[in-house]
Amino acid sequence: MEDNYSFQDYLRQSLHQLFPGSKDDGAKNNVLINCPLCIKEGRADTNHHMSICLGNDGKPLFYNCFRNTSHRGILTSDTLINLAWNSPIAIDPMLLSAIDEFSKHNSSYSKYRLIKDNKINLSHLNTNSAQINEMKRQYICNRIGLDLPFEELLKDKIVFSIKDLLWRNYIHQYTRDERVINLLDQHFVGFLSNNNTSISMRNMVYNTVNLGKSLNYRYIKYVILQGMPAGYYIIPSICNITQRLEIVISEGHFDILSIFYNLYNADRYNRIYSCIGGNSYLNIIKYFLCDMGIVDPIFHIFIDNDVKKYVINELKKILSPLNIEVYIHMNGYKEEKDFGVPKERIKDYSYRLI
Repeated sequence: MEDNYSFQDYLRQSLHQLFPGSKDDGAKNNVLINCPLCIKEGRADTNHHMSICLGNDGKPLFYNCFRNTSHRGILTSDTLINLAWNSPIAIDPMLLSAIDEFSKHNSSYSKYRLIKDNKINLSHLNTNSAQINEMKRQYICNRIGLDLPFEELLKDKIVFSIKDLLWRNYIHQYTRDERVINLLDQHFVGFLSNNNTSISMRNMVYNTVNLGKSLNYRYIKYVILQGMPAGYYIIPSICNITQRLEIVISEGHFDILSIFYNLYNADRYNRIYSCIGGNSYLNIIKYFLCDMGIVDPIFHIFIDNDVKKYVINELKKILSPLNIEVYIHMNGYKEEKDFGVPKERIKDYSYRLI
């Protein structure tokens, strides 16, 4: 490679050759290609949904499909071989060696490990005191009327300490002031998004303790990786997206936890449990249909009792042409407006919308 011909130039030229029709983004920091992983799964892409970072400014060689959050990670020689499965030309072995050498010496690599292959270490509770962790466990259990061990809650991607999560996954950079993180770790419990890029933090002392203007909210979002899609809170389960799947959607995080344990007996097979968390029902449905590529779903939407009728009418109007089964559920227990409560305070009334 010539001295005035950088690694980034070499990688850009090689990607354009490997993926005909690809193009540079406006800043020339990324090459945009039609997602080869979506195409491999039988989903056409002609709109350049995948971006491959060229590693400028010390950034890792990150690839990301904006249509499917499972198609992302760090570009290595192995992942490039996988991406170029249908390329008209063979990959230059020198390119594979150059990519691995670049990643090996990249100082910013560690903070991106959390989303590499969607693997994350949630198995330890060291940073917080045992008393704080137990207080958080009891707070969750009291909300849904169950006595769940730490191991079960960790399996549900519940975060007891931001610092512990980052440390266990080799991430050494914070996106908030450390004093703020200390308060979050002491007074909030977190729910990790499905793509591991953000944590929805629930304030356990809301309206009882003044934590300051920036933290006096019921929910705070802690961003782990800036500039990435936030994702949704989804309880891990085992699904075959080629089969018919039940997709259970609620308003809030404690709603979906209670629904999962109290109504579905924690059945993790071919069911997806998620909450909109301040987003909209329509957006999360689009996410499952378009981004996740689920072909034969049944939607069970557990709404709060104060959801306006026009929201449901809009869902029916948009989804009816797709011929997808949709059921609406409401909690009919007196004085309860949602499902984030113990089982004895739930009366599940449902009807078929479509």
